[in-house]
Amino acid sequence: MLKRASSRTHPSFAIERELLGQGYVRIAGVDEAGRGALAGPLSVGVVVYNPTVIDALPEALLYVNDSKQLSPHRRCDALEIVRQHAEFVATTMVLHRIIDRYNINGATEYALRKLLHCMSPPPDVLIMDGNFSFSVGIPCIPVVGGDGLSLTIASASIAAKVRRDEILERFDARYPAYNFKKNKGYGTAEHRNAIVRQGPCPIHRRSFAPVKGMERQCRLFNDED
Repeated sequence: MLKRASSRTHPSFAIERELLGQGYVRIAGVDEAGRGALAGPLSVGVVVYNPTVIDALPEALLYVNDSKQLSPHRRCDALEIVRQHAEFVATTMVLHRIIDRYNINGATEYALRKLLHCMSPPPDVLIMDGNFSFSVGIPCIPVVGGDGLSLTIASASIAAKVRRDEILERFDARYPAYNFKKNKGYGTAEHRNAIVRQGPCPIHRRSFAPVKGMERQCRLFNDED
Protein backbone atom coordinates (compact mmCIF):
# COMPACT_ATOMS: atom_id res chain seq x y z
CA MET A 1 0.00 0.00 0.00
CA LEU A 2 1.40 3.41 -0.97
CA LYS A 3 0.75 6.39 1.28
CA ARG A 4 -1.09 9.56 0.40
CA ALA A 5 1.15 12.52 -0.43
CA SER A 6 0.64 16.11 0.59
CA SER A 7 -2.04 17.92 -1.45
CA ARG A 8 0.76 20.28 -2.55
CA THR A 9 2.56 17.42 -4.30
CA HIS A 10 2.10 17.27 -8.05
CA PRO A 11 1.68 13.77 -9.53
CA SER A 12 4.79 12.30 -11.10
CA PHE A 13 6.05 9.09 -12.66
CA ALA A 14 7.87 8.01 -9.45
CA ILE A 15 5.58 5.01 -8.89
CA GLU A 16 5.75 4.02 -12.55
CA ARG A 17 9.55 4.20 -12.55
CA GLU A 18 9.67 2.03 -9.44
CA LEU A 19 7.49 -0.55 -11.18
CA LEU A 20 9.63 -0.41 -14.32
CA GLY A 21 12.59 -1.20 -12.09
CA GLN A 22 10.71 -4.26 -10.81
CA GLY A 23 10.35 -5.58 -14.36
CA TYR A 24 6.87 -4.34 -15.26
CA VAL A 25 6.70 -2.75 -18.71
CA ARG A 26 3.07 -2.01 -19.57
CA ILE A 27 1.68 -0.10 -16.58
CA ALA A 28 -2.00 0.86 -16.65
CA GLY A 29 -3.33 3.62 -14.41
CA VAL A 30 -7.00 3.41 -13.47
CA ASP A 31 -9.39 5.84 -11.80
CA GLU A 32 -13.13 6.34 -11.45
CA ALA A 33 -15.52 9.27 -11.68
CA GLY A 34 -19.00 9.25 -10.19
CA ARG A 35 -18.40 6.71 -7.45
CA GLY A 36 -20.30 8.69 -4.82
CA ALA A 37 -22.94 10.18 -7.10
CA LEU A 38 -26.64 9.51 -6.54
CA ALA A 39 -27.43 9.34 -10.26
CA GLY A 40 -25.88 8.40 -13.56
CA PRO A 41 -23.18 5.92 -14.54
CA LEU A 42 -19.85 5.12 -12.98
CA SER A 43 -17.06 6.14 -15.33
CA VAL A 44 -13.76 4.25 -15.22
CA GLY A 45 -10.73 5.46 -17.15
CA VAL A 46 -7.51 3.65 -18.01
CA VAL A 47 -4.29 5.13 -19.40
CA VAL A 48 -0.99 3.50 -20.40
CA TYR A 49 2.21 5.42 -21.12
CA ASN A 50 5.16 3.95 -22.98
CA PRO A 51 8.25 3.43 -20.78
CA THR A 52 10.15 5.95 -22.92
CA VAL A 53 7.61 8.64 -21.98
CA ILE A 54 7.83 7.63 -18.31
CA ASP A 55 11.61 7.92 -18.42
CA ALA A 56 11.65 11.26 -20.26
CA LEU A 57 8.57 12.99 -18.71
CA PRO A 58 7.60 15.42 -21.51
CA GLU A 59 7.13 18.95 -20.22
CA ALA A 60 3.52 19.04 -21.47
CA LEU A 61 2.56 16.34 -18.96
CA LEU A 62 3.39 18.74 -16.12
CA TYR A 63 0.00 20.34 -16.89
CA VAL A 64 -1.74 17.05 -16.06
CA ASN A 65 -3.06 16.84 -12.51
CA ASP A 66 -5.71 15.11 -10.44
CA SER A 67 -8.97 15.91 -12.23
CA LYS A 68 -10.43 17.41 -9.04
CA GLN A 69 -7.69 20.07 -9.11
CA LEU A 70 -8.58 21.26 -12.63
CA SER A 71 -11.42 23.39 -13.95
CA PRO A 72 -13.66 21.80 -16.63
CA HIS A 73 -11.86 23.76 -19.36
CA ARG A 74 -8.42 22.78 -18.09
CA ARG A 75 -9.51 19.13 -17.79
CA CYS A 76 -10.41 19.10 -21.48
CA ASP A 77 -7.05 20.67 -22.37
CA ALA A 78 -5.24 18.17 -20.16
CA LEU A 79 -7.09 15.27 -21.79
CA GLU A 80 -5.80 16.38 -25.19
CA ILE A 81 -2.25 16.37 -23.79
CA VAL A 82 -2.82 12.89 -22.37
CA ARG A 83 -4.07 11.61 -25.72
CA GLN A 84 -1.03 13.07 -27.50
CA HIS A 85 1.46 11.33 -25.21
CA ALA A 86 -0.25 8.15 -24.00
CA GLU A 87 -0.03 4.79 -25.72
CA PHE A 88 -3.58 3.87 -24.72
CA VAL A 89 -6.53 5.89 -23.36
CA ALA A 90 -10.02 4.47 -22.81
CA THR A 91 -13.09 4.87 -20.64
CA THR A 92 -16.04 2.64 -19.94
CA MET A 93 -19.38 3.41 -18.35
CA VAL A 94 -21.23 1.22 -15.86
CA LEU A 95 -24.95 1.98 -15.92
CA HIS A 96 -26.88 2.77 -12.75
CA ARG A 97 -28.81 -0.49 -13.15
CA ILE A 98 -25.59 -2.51 -12.94
CA ILE A 99 -24.45 -0.46 -9.93
CA ASP A 100 -27.76 -1.27 -8.23
CA ARG A 101 -27.33 -4.95 -9.06
CA TYR A 102 -23.68 -5.48 -8.11
CA ASN A 103 -23.00 -2.54 -5.70
CA ILE A 104 -20.38 0.10 -6.41
CA ASN A 105 -17.33 -2.12 -5.85
CA GLY A 106 -18.80 -4.86 -8.01
CA ALA A 107 -19.48 -2.26 -10.69
CA THR A 108 -15.83 -1.16 -10.56
CA GLU A 109 -14.59 -4.72 -11.00
CA TYR A 110 -17.07 -5.20 -13.85
CA ALA A 111 -15.61 -2.11 -15.55
CA LEU A 112 -12.03 -3.27 -15.04
CA ARG A 113 -12.74 -6.61 -16.68
CA LYS A 114 -14.46 -4.85 -19.56
CA LEU A 115 -11.50 -2.51 -20.08
CA LEU A 116 -8.93 -5.31 -19.88
CA HIS A 117 -10.86 -7.25 -22.49
CA CYS A 118 -10.33 -4.45 -25.03
CA MET A 119 -6.62 -3.92 -24.28
CA SER A 120 -4.21 -5.66 -26.65
CA PRO A 121 -1.63 -6.39 -25.46
CA PRO A 122 -2.93 -6.44 -21.89
CA PRO A 123 -1.08 -4.47 -19.22
CA ASP A 124 1.43 -6.14 -16.92
CA VAL A 125 0.04 -4.37 -13.85
CA LEU A 126 -2.76 -2.02 -12.83
CA ILE A 127 -2.23 0.87 -10.44
CA MET A 128 -5.52 2.23 -9.17
CA ASP A 129 -6.58 5.14 -7.01
CA GLY A 130 -8.09 4.03 -3.71
CA ASN A 131 -7.90 1.06 -1.39
CA PHE A 132 -9.34 -1.86 -3.37
CA SER A 133 -8.73 -5.56 -3.72
CA PHE A 134 -9.79 -6.87 -7.13
CA SER A 135 -9.00 -10.18 -8.77
CA VAL A 136 -8.85 -9.45 -12.51
CA GLY A 137 -6.14 -11.81 -13.72
CA ILE A 138 -3.18 -9.40 -13.43
CA PRO A 139 -1.62 -7.63 -10.43
CA CYS A 140 -3.77 -4.73 -9.22
CA ILE A 141 -1.96 -2.35 -6.86
CA PRO A 142 -4.09 0.07 -4.80
CA VAL A 143 -2.58 3.53 -4.36
CA VAL A 144 -4.26 5.65 -1.70
CA GLY A 145 -4.42 9.20 -3.04
CA GLY A 146 -3.11 7.86 -6.34
CA ASP A 147 -4.61 10.62 -8.48
CA GLY A 148 -2.35 13.08 -6.65
CA LEU A 149 0.72 10.82 -6.79
CA SER A 150 0.81 9.08 -10.15
CA LEU A 151 0.65 10.85 -13.50
CA THR A 152 -0.83 7.71 -15.07
CA ILE A 153 -3.63 7.53 -12.50
CA ALA A 154 -4.19 11.31 -12.72
CA SER A 155 -4.49 10.96 -16.50
CA ALA A 156 -7.08 8.20 -16.05
CA SER A 157 -8.99 10.41 -13.61
CA ILE A 158 -9.20 13.14 -16.25
CA ALA A 159 -10.39 10.75 -18.96
CA ALA A 160 -13.06 9.32 -16.65
CA LYS A 161 -14.27 12.71 -15.41
CA VAL A 162 -14.48 14.42 -18.82
CA ARG A 163 -16.44 11.52 -20.30
CA ARG A 164 -18.86 11.29 -17.39
CA ASP A 165 -19.50 15.04 -17.29
CA GLU A 166 -20.42 14.94 -20.98
CA ILE A 167 -22.98 12.22 -20.30
CA LEU A 168 -24.51 13.99 -17.28
CA GLU A 169 -24.90 17.17 -19.32
CA ARG A 170 -26.91 15.17 -21.85
CA PHE A 171 -29.06 13.76 -19.07
CA ASP A 172 -29.68 17.32 -17.87
CA ALA A 173 -31.59 18.03 -21.09
CA ARG A 174 -33.74 14.95 -20.50
CA TYR A 175 -34.33 15.46 -16.76
CA PRO A 176 -33.97 19.24 -16.19
CA ALA A 177 -35.59 19.22 -12.73
CA TYR A 178 -32.42 17.81 -11.13
CA ASN A 179 -29.86 20.23 -12.65
CA PHE A 180 -27.45 17.44 -13.58
CA LYS A 181 -25.49 19.91 -15.70
CA LYS A 182 -24.39 21.62 -12.49
CA ASN A 183 -24.26 18.84 -9.88
CA LYS A 184 -23.26 15.94 -12.19
CA GLY A 185 -25.48 13.60 -10.17
CA TYR A 186 -23.83 14.26 -6.81
CA GLY A 187 -25.92 14.81 -3.69
CA THR A 188 -25.93 18.59 -3.41
CA ALA A 189 -28.67 20.18 -1.33
CA GLU A 190 -30.42 21.36 -4.50
CA HIS A 191 -30.29 17.87 -6.01
CA ARG A 192 -31.57 16.20 -2.83
CA ASN A 193 -34.44 18.69 -2.57
CA ALA A 194 -35.36 17.96 -6.19
CA ILE A 195 -35.55 14.22 -5.43
CA VAL A 196 -37.83 14.92 -2.47
CA ARG A 197 -40.10 17.10 -4.62
CA GLN A 198 -40.03 15.06 -7.83
CA GLY A 199 -39.01 11.59 -6.71
CA PRO A 200 -36.08 9.80 -8.34
CA CYS A 201 -35.81 9.74 -12.13
CA PRO A 202 -34.85 6.66 -14.20
CA ILE A 203 -31.08 7.22 -13.83
CA HIS A 204 -31.01 7.50 -10.03
CA ARG A 205 -29.23 4.74 -8.13
CA ARG A 206 -32.10 3.26 -6.18
CA SER A 207 -29.86 0.98 -4.11
CA PHE A 208 -28.08 3.97 -2.55
CA ALA A 209 -29.41 4.70 0.93
CA PRO A 210 -29.82 8.48 0.41
CA VAL A 211 -32.03 7.90 -2.65
CA LYS A 212 -34.16 5.36 -0.78
CA GLY A 213 -34.65 7.80 2.08
CA MET A 214 -35.51 10.72 -0.19
CA GLU A 215 -37.93 8.56 -2.16
CA ARG A 216 -39.83 7.93 1.08
CA GLN A 217 -39.75 11.66 1.85
CA CYS A 218 -41.15 12.32 -1.62
CA ARG A 219 -44.13 10.07 -0.95
CA LEU A 220 -44.77 11.87 2.35
CA PHE A 221 -44.35 15.25 0.64
CA ASN A 222 -46.89 14.34 -2.05
CA ASP A 223 -49.32 12.86 0.51
CA GLU A 224 -49.28 16.15 2.40
CA ASP A 225 -50.17 17.99 -0.81
